[in-house]
Amino acid sequence: MANAVVAVFDEYNEAQSTVNELLVAGFDKSEVRLSAEEESAARLNQDREPEAGLKGFFNRLFGTDDRDDIRLYDEAVRHGNYVVTAIAATDEKSEIASEVMSHHHPLDLDERSSEWLGSEAQESGGISAGEPIFESDESRSIPVIEEEVKIGKREVQRGGVRIFQRVSEVPIEEDITLREEQIVVERIPVDKPATDADLGAFKEGSAELRERSEEAVVSKKARVVEEVRVGKQVTQRKEKIRETARRTDVDVERTGAWNDQYRQHWQQNYGALGSWEDFAPAYEYGSTAASSTLYQGRDWDAVEPELRSDWESRYPGSAWDRFKDSIRHAFGGGSKY
Repeated sequence: MANAVVAVFDEYNEAQSTVNELLVAGFDKSEVRLSAEEESAARLNQDREPEAGLKGFFNRLFGTDDRDDIRLYDEAVRHGNYVVTAIAATDEKSEIASEVMSHHHPLDLDERSSEWLGSEAQESGGISAGEPIFESDESRSIPVIEEEVKIGKREVQRGGVRIFQRVSEVPIEEDITLREEQIVVERIPVDKPATDADLGAFKEGSAELRERSEEAVVSKKARVVEEVRVGKQVTQRKEKIRETARRTDVDVERTGAWNDQYRQHWQQNYGALGSWEDFAPAYEYGSTAASSTLYQGRDWDAVEPELRSDWESRYPGSAWDRFKDSIRHAFGGGSKY
């Protein structure tokens, strides 16, 4: 008998990888299936073999035998998880499918179901789709939460300048003229009578002459020829910061008798201008706006520009001037303007 081997994954990529590996392992496309997020567990069950095979797989995987599998799959899909199902014709293919799925880290449904149950218990105290918000004998507080955005500035390192000082040598060449003396001794033959002066020098003595010459002398004197100044120049600039802040808005939609009340008002005032289907959104919009925390405590003249802008963005094909009085009537809680 064929067994359905099932695993649940948090991420679509993991689920799709599991499907691809199952196909490589020999499973046919008709035997492998990946649920989309919007599929319900009831629809998922239509393509499966009897439930005993499914429970057998989860018994081996999680070690429990008292779980309602179909309910768990329904919860998994409802919470945005992905269910991979492989129809195994033999026990050997069941083992292969189980091994392939375990490689991709499927969810532990025992652990995850506890989280779901805890989350549902908390949600039961707030707004739950399809259930009344208030009972006849109780009141509840619905928190309105908004994000506060603070824009400041901080100092960051952007770069700088590093200065290196080094000594370099530049060759210099220059021609210079040097004077040099050299003594020259000449003996000139003379034949003439001695004079008194000659006779006066006729004695022993000596004379000395010295030679002089010039040599190159190099001197160095350091001079400051340039200054490199390093400093900071501070400038200011303006930068436009764009961010978003989220908040929750609580809108209250009236049900029951209000529909008949506004239908009667439409019939008396605007029945000739259009059908109830044309005007019903305007009454509902005004009633919802009146209960919104954005507009509570504010009169019509103050909120009309905001309501008009919002209405025209939501209903671009519906002229504000045509439906303004209907919206105003509902915004005032049914009072006559």
